Amino acid sequence: MKKKALMVVGRNVGQFLTDDMMEELHNLLELTVRNGESLNEQEYAQALTETEAEIVITGWNSPLLTQFVVSQNPQLKYMCNLTGSVRPMVTREVVANGLLVSNWGNLIGPTVAEAALMGMLSCLRRSVRVAFLMHHEKGWRGDGPKDVESLFSQKIGLHGFGNIAQILVRLLDPFECDVSAYDPFVGDEVFKRLGVRRVDTLDALYAQNKIVSIHAPKTDETFHVVNAKILAQMQDGAILVNTARGALIDTDALIAELKTGRISASLDVYEQEPLPTDSPLRGLLNCQLTPHTAGPTPDRMIDFGRAAIDNICRYGKGEAVMHVVDLRTYDLIT
Repeated sequence: MKKKALMVVGRNVGQFLTDDMMEELHNLLELTVRNGESLNEQEYAQALTETEAEIVITGWNSPLLTQFVVSQNPQLKYMCNLTGSVRPMVTREVVANGLLVSNWGNLIGPTVAEAALMGMLSCLRRSVRVAFLMHHEKGWRGDGPKDVESLFSQKIGLHGFGNIAQILVRLLDPFECDVSAYDPFVGDEVFKRLGVRRVDTLDALYAQNKIVSIHAPKTDETFHVVNAKILAQMQDGAILVNTARGALIDTDALIAELKTGRISASLDVYEQEPLPTDSPLRGLLNCQLTPHTAGPTPDRMIDFGRAAIDNICRYGKGEAVMHVVDLRTYDLIT
């Protein structure tokens, strides 16, 4: 007998699930599809009750699954989230009370690591300044920046050494860089396996490396952890890359440092998103800006739809679900 499921993903569901994938889900499940963007708490509870859903499929713009909604639906056993952070889709209380929740796990890692690598190369090659020279000033080689560098043999520090940073290490292999990392929560065996030196303090990480790439989660402890003091310790000509979360950096302090021209940065995430049109970051030629698009790229969205279908198959067969979000993961997830 097919398990009953309710899908409450918003209008962007087609980014993750092709028509063929949707047909596969209908073959696997007794599936009801609702646009979840406008559902309030009571309507959400009622929709789950009416469909007798054991599985709820969620994603960006889905309504928040609260303990009230769950309490009205004792038949609900599994929340399969197509996307990454589950905080906007399910409360901590629901996870703590044992509902099985999964997300895209570490599948987003490769594209974010790729974007971090691009940020390093862009800053080293001064691509923002060079693009401005070529497009707006109609200049040529002799008019461009003289401080262009290669990535080969650079000293790189990783602020956080989770899945994305570990993938980035592999992407950096051909460049023969000297890589170190700060992460008190990752064991020595991971550092040893990837040939990365452990650095014991953030001060040392930022002071000792030409390039620092941020891969730490957003928590109360990491809010503005990259402050004026840390930034001032960076070397002249240093590069800061952030594809994690904007709140880790004190934006005002970074703007002040960037305006001196002493360092450069590549930013994909910001304290306020969308980035305000009048942000002082805009127009700084030593700062590459991308609009929170490090990952996933549109062509890879279907990877997460496929992973969700695989997990639903696993659940249906009584097998272990991949990428489970337990309470520890929930608290660390960005």
